Amino acid sequence: MFDDPNYQSDAAESDCSNTSTRRERYGCAYLQAIQAQLDSYSTTGGEYLEAIFTHREIFSSYPSAHPDCARAFGDIAYKLEQRAWRADREADTEAVVAFRHEAWSIAAMMTYHAPPTAISRTSEPSHAILSPVCIMPPAW
Repeated sequence: MFDDPNYQSDAAESDCSNTSTRRERYGCAYLQAIQAQLDSYSTTGGEYLEAIFTHREIFSSYPSAHPDCARAFGDIAYKLEQRAWRADREADTEAVVAFRHEAWSIAAMMTYHAPPTAISRTSEPSHAILSPVCIMPPAW
């Protein structure tokens, strides 16, 4: 029975399996590369700042290409937080805080850059309708 090529074991992974057991990576290619290499780093040192600033440059050039980057930064922070403590990993706690802050910042920026929802002129009072002339982009 086990030699049958059409036999499928119940132990085999299915599409309905729990997503927490999978190693899905979110974010742009840059953040996915960081996630893939995170296990090989013994310590974050100050390198996490370089990663954040590099991503900010990439993000500012084309924000709409980064819809999952807030989650990616949160996942990186969680992964660092779950690592076993060692003396050479003292900077990991600082990196966790920095990555979480960056996740919140990106989420806020993505909310700002999200396409506006259509406003029904009949359902809203006239003073609640925003004029596109009054909306100013951030100065960064």
